[in-house]
Amino acid sequence: MVLSTVALLFSGVGVAFAQFVPPPTDLITKTGYAGYQVRYKEVPKGICELSDAKSYSGYVDVAQDQHIFFWFFEARNQDPSTAPLTSW
Repeated sequence: MVLSTVALLFSGVGVAFAQFVPPPTDLITKTGYAGYQVRYKEVPKGICELSDAKSYSGYVDVAQDQHIFFWFFEARNQDPSTAPLTSW
């Protein structure tokens, strides 16, 4: 009984750790507004939508263990370099 309980506990530990994937190592790092570090990469086409619009995803590092995730899509119906930026 004790042996089966211990085996059950250890099998659950493996499942819990399997949920955490290693962080990506191929992100581009830049210093953003107000000195915040921004890490990002271009998302391959077809991951989220079928248009030719570019998209980028990444993190803004706001503190040592605090990161804000973002996913940026460029404008599709006008010139992306002059389109207004919207975030929510």
